[in-house]
Amino acid sequence: MFTRSRSRRLSPARPRRSLAALAAVTAMGLVAAGCSSASTSDPGTITIFASQAGIMDLNTNSFTLELEEKFDVDIEFQTTSYESSAATEARQVSLASGDLPDAYMLVPWASQFSRAELQRYGDQGVIVPLNDLIDNNAPNIKAALEAEPGFDELTRAPDGTIWGLPQWNDCYHCSYPSKFWINQTWLDTLGLEMPTTADEFFDVMMAFKTQDPNGNGEADEIPLTGSTQPSLVPFIMNAFIYNSFNTGTGQPISLGLEGDTVQMQTAQDGWREGLKFLNKMWEAGLIDPASFSQGPDTMQSTGNSAQGVLVGGMSGMHLGMLLTLGQEDERDKQYEPMPPLNGAAGEAATYILPSSPGATFVVTSAADEAKQQKIVEIMDYIFSDEGHVRAEFGEEGIGWAMPEEGDVALDPELTPSLFDIPQDEENPADFNGNWGPMAQVFETNEFRNSQVNATDIYTVEGGERRLFEATALYEGKETDAMFPFWNLWIPEEDSRELSTLTTNIESNVATATAEFVSGVRDPNDDAEWQAYVDGLAGLGSERYLEIWQAAYDA
Repeated sequence: MFTRSRSRRLSPARPRRSLAALAAVTAMGLVAAGCSSASTSDPGTITIFASQAGIMDLNTNSFTLELEEKFDVDIEFQTTSYESSAATEARQVSLASGDLPDAYMLVPWASQFSRAELQRYGDQGVIVPLNDLIDNNAPNIKAALEAEPGFDELTRAPDGTIWGLPQWNDCYHCSYPSKFWINQTWLDTLGLEMPTTADEFFDVMMAFKTQDPNGNGEADEIPLTGSTQPSLVPFIMNAFIYNSFNTGTGQPISLGLEGDTVQMQTAQDGWREGLKFLNKMWEAGLIDPASFSQGPDTMQSTGNSAQGVLVGGMSGMHLGMLLTLGQEDERDKQYEPMPPLNGAAGEAATYILPSSPGATFVVTSAADEAKQQKIVEIMDYIFSDEGHVRAEFGEEGIGWAMPEEGDVALDPELTPSLFDIPQDEENPADFNGNWGPMAQVFETNEFRNSQVNATDIYTVEGGERRLFEATALYEGKETDAMFPFWNLWIPEEDSRELSTLTTNIESNVATATAEFVSGVRDPNDDAEWQAYVDGLAGLGSERYLEIWQAAYDA
């Protein structure tokens, strides 16, 4: 997610206020700051498998030490990194070792447990159900599940079993990942209006290519760029058919709904029309040729080019994907968010639930009853206001501060709650004073949006507010075709087959889309289009739809 940055330290003369006081005066959480009373039995040493940042040491982390004292327990971490492939491999080795930790505490992007894994490991007795443990020892977790129906739905298997806890993250700007950032300075220079339709968008991009909007006398402008992540396809395609298309996510992003019927959006006539339009843009030289092959770092190097500002627009969650914010030439101030294009379904914007289905927290069968209880009590404390702030941000005055007079919450309608002090990587009390992303267990809208953010959206410090205001252009513009796959559980007997189908079909769609756009295949050729559709069928698209339809109907 977007990183906020602003310098603030408490002066020695400034009085420090307790986290309990913070909970009493803010609406950051849904439950009381206190935690359940700690169990009196001695659990010995609790082992936890977790991800940590490179400069962090969870075993010496000051929050870990506080928990050990608070709950009269020794905690020993087995650690891996935040990098997904390395974390996945380390977790699989841990599970197969025969020497399980007592619990896993992960982050969503670093190998959390999938729903299929939760069911499989639950059926095998590797992980234990949490229902009774939560009912008897975790009032804060219970309150969170009751207060947020979406969290409860994301957490429970179809039979009601809680095999693990996902992180609930009401990341407003993450919910609409396919925004479009257009160079407003170029629009103004050329006397152009913000485009509202696909045809107007084409004309604007053509003007960017041919009319030297950066004023250097060279035809070096790149009207539109993209990367493998994020893809430029969804924003434009939504003018023709609603979609969640993005490459490399391992999710059923090609799917949509026609009424209550699950269908392949990427096999519909609307998709073909969108490909024809994108191919037209490609043939006109309006799309960066590297858009379907370059990674995000390469795309950003183009946005940061020493030659000057070269890019007219980019589709992505935030502008920082295109260029480094806060550069001396202030090039990031040239860009503004563009509303969704008005097309076949009106103004349509791709929505994705920002909370990932699965679980970041599970308790294993290696933990005896005393350990299970203690582990859940610790997690319950992190769900409290006091524990949440301490775990995620660190100590007051080091990782966070109370708001000052004149401070404004990210959502101006909310009372300011806290200021997130930028991390000082030279200060161990800061970078090793909290659990960071691992503690983002229950991030409600109130918790996130009541935090202080600078009011000047064109500063680095006001970057989160810039995203907040940009997202308002897209909010609520998802259509009835949106397929809420995140709320669906796939039976264990279908999960392995579905995993293979997802990989094969979605990879094929990504490759074919790039080929149709770039002219390797001709989207105007009926035979080539039919060959593509037949190819999806050959990969099992009918079975793919059948499995998801059954889950949706259930």
